[in-house]
Parts: sequence; C-alpha cells; structure tokens
Amino acid sequence: MTDMLTHTLEDDTALPPGNRIRLAVREVRETAFRALYAAGVSAGEAGGAADVVTAMQLHARNGIDTLLTTIAELESPNGPAGVTLTRSPDVDIVERSPQSALLTGPLAVDLALSQSRPVLLPRMLDHDAAAWYALHAVTPGAALRLVTLDDDGQPADATVVNGAGDMFRDVPVAALTTDVPYGAGTLLQAASPAAPLSRPVHTAAERETRYRHAVSYGVFVDAATWSRAYELGRRFLVPEAHS
Repeated sequence: MTDMLTHTLEDDTALPPGNRIRLAVREVRETAFRALYAAGVSAGEAGGAADVVTAMQLHARNGIDTLLTTIAELESPNGPAGVTLTRSPDVDIVERSPQSALLTGPLAVDLALSQSRPVLLPRMLDHDAAAWYALHAVTPGAALRLVTLDDDGQPADATVVNGAGDMFRDVPVAALTTDVPYGAGTLLQAASPAAPLSRPVHTAAERETRYRHAVSYGVFVDAATWSRAYELGRRFLVPEAHS
C-alpha cells in the first residue's frame, strides 16, 4: 500500500534523476484517455478512467502502471467481453472481462453507494483504482468500505473512504463482518462514517496541495513507463490520407 506523500518542491526521490521526466498534469490525463479510447473503451468510460489514472499518478505514483496493465488485459487474446450484473439474495455481483478495477471499479462503487446492498467484484483482489474513484464519489456524511476477501470469503484487509475525502488503508478486519457466502474478490459496502481507526494515508487537503504543486511545476514519471503509455496514446490519432 502507498504511504502518505510528503509535498516538497519537486524533490521526488522515488525515481532516480536519470530515469524520470517531468510532465504536465493535463498531459498525463490526455494520454491516458487517448490510450484507453484507442484500446476500445468508450469515450465516457475512458474519460472517467483517465481521471482515476491521473489521481493515482499524482498521489500514489502508480497510475501509469495501472493504465498499462489495463490495456494489456484489454488486448489479451480473450479480449473484452462486456459487463454482467447478477443479483443474488445477499449481494450484487459485477463481472467484467478484463477484471480491471480501473474499468469495473467505478460501476461497482456507484452501485454500492446507490443502494443498501453490497457489491462483489469476484476474483479482483486489487481494489486500488476503485478506492481512488470512490474518493470523488462518496458524498459527505457517507463512507464506503472496500474489503478484500480470501478464498474462503473471509476479510483479509480493507480500505475505507469517507465523504470528507479521507482514505484509510489497512483497516483492521477483526471488526468487519461481511455475511456474504462467496470466495475471493473485493466486497464494496456503503457504511456510516465511524471513528477513524488509524491516520488516513490521504486527505482532501493534502491531495489539493499536491495537485496545485503539480499544476505549477509538473509531475515526475518514470521515462520508460511513460514512453510505453505515450505510444499507446498515439494510436488515437488518425493518420492523414495521402493522395
């Protein structure tokens, strides 16, 4: 999991100076959108996913990696197979191929927040992208729990996001009860905000500070990783016809 970032003027020591480049925030977002759209994602879905990629890159440094993984899954031999929603007595089950939280997470988050029933993303153990989307979807006075379930359907770890814009990682699972008889995956449950069990790893104020700094000075990214993302984004462009 990602620790809280220290906001200093471009003193990003996570990347060696020779392996990083500085980018504008809008360039990260635009490239993510173009790459996803060129991979067959609809314009609206690509726009929302690009916002999540940008937030993850700014605040957790893993947005571009998540983008590349998602596109690789989209272009795998199995290919995308659409989304299915199954309603059982206990839970709504959202499945999509590929099982990327970047694409399936927002749908599951919105569904969990709009009803009293929990939502299950089967076999999806990494809910990071869904948690970042939830930061902008949870309304004041509400909260969302994202619980990783093991093969026996028991809680393994959890992230909690509240309407104040706080994200809590590694929430103790002893106090969590799911009552959902299903196997491995991520369970999303709308909940009332409880007393914080730990210091949040991200707060709204800290993200705003980071964002303003990145808008003014740019954000450092790994050069090799960015090169792959940029090439994927270039496929969005339509070549000129030659007579």
